[in-house]
Amino acid sequence: MRGRVARDSLALATGSVFAGLLAYVFFALATRSLGAAAAAPVSILWSYWALAAAVLTFSVQHWIIATLARDGHESTVARSMPRIALAGGALAVLTGVVAFAARGILFDDGGVAFPAMVAVLTAGSLFTGIVRGALAGRRRYVASAACLVSENAVRVAGAVAAALAGAGAAAFGVALVVGSLTGLIWVRALRFEHSHPRSHPVRNPMALMSGIAGGSLIAQVVLTGGPVALAVVGGSPAEVTSVFVALAVCRAPYVVALGVAPQLTGWLARLAGQGQQTRLARLRAGTAVATLAAAGLAALLAIGVLPWLLRGIFGPDVELATGLLVMLGIGTAVALGNLVLLLLLLALQRPRSATWAWTAALVVAAGWLAAGFDEPATRVVVAFLLAQVTAFVVLLALSGRGRR
Repeated sequence: MRGRVARDSLALATGSVFAGLLAYVFFALATRSLGAAAAAPVSILWSYWALAAAVLTFSVQHWIIATLARDGHESTVARSMPRIALAGGALAVLTGVVAFAARGILFDDGGVAFPAMVAVLTAGSLFTGIVRGALAGRRRYVASAACLVSENAVRVAGAVAAALAGAGAAAFGVALVVGSLTGLIWVRALRFEHSHPRSHPVRNPMALMSGIAGGSLIAQVVLTGGPVALAVVGGSPAEVTSVFVALAVCRAPYVVALGVAPQLTGWLARLAGQGQQTRLARLRAGTAVATLAAAGLAALLAIGVLPWLLRGIFGPDVELATGLLVMLGIGTAVALGNLVLLLLLLALQRPRSATWAWTAALVVAAGWLAAGFDEPATRVVVAFLLAQVTAFVVLLALSGRGRR
């Protein structure tokens, strides 16, 4: 049993790493083939895809995993699928219409190609979440990892073809969009059986998923939005690039943890479904202790390793003060704890608590930025750390409320 758990964890972690590397390869191919200016529409599509993945793919995937683990049958998911598909279709049309209305601003293009891609990316993100949730919910973790890798592998193959053909931005956009079609390889996994015809969802699945989506979206904005915030408050281009690169490096453990998260979601949901509140309380306390330890380790690495790593890989121009690197390292370590607590709240069927926690974190960060203390880079990094710590404290408190 332990050997299988270790194998599954390794498969998910490895798949997450390779998928992340392939994503960077895709974008590098687009920018080198088109140039920074011509690749702007692809950048917009890429940014939207990241948000759609946080809102749709993550929330639907983890809701399915938790529901299958908690119920022990597929009837709840089967009964909810028509409603989810209808909501996803409506959302795809809505995002396509909005993108079409703003196509000149977003894509500097008067056609319908890029707005159509936005609509397809919306539907594709939902479809990907259903496929991954179905696979991981049935503990097919190796297949889930393969699904993750194949999606970006197809995108890279499409980008290579577009680059060799000397195609424009639209071709790279199509390559980005078609990645979600790899889910069709596992289309049989989408057959959820009505094994319990009298069972009904305990709670509205759309309400649960919207709660997950809200917290996940804000967490994603806080985790990746530092460079944008720094540009807005007047940071220099060198500072913006340095913060972007430092955050990307510090997020590496988080990306791996995100890949393993489906396995953790299923385990937590089974514990919650079995009423094992004592074990969940111990996990909550252990998460707090582990997060503090990880924050201390991250601070040490930020002092001793991170400056050398940034200069050695990205060049001497990428440089931040040691104090700022320490705060970024601590913040990303706390983000790992926040991810675990988010999944715990999902297992307890209280995902809206995560949205409240991240809303509070966003308010604190925005207040610090608006106060205007310190120079821009310091202000943004401190806001990032405050947001992560605030979210952690509130998530920890809310995950312990109402335990029976």
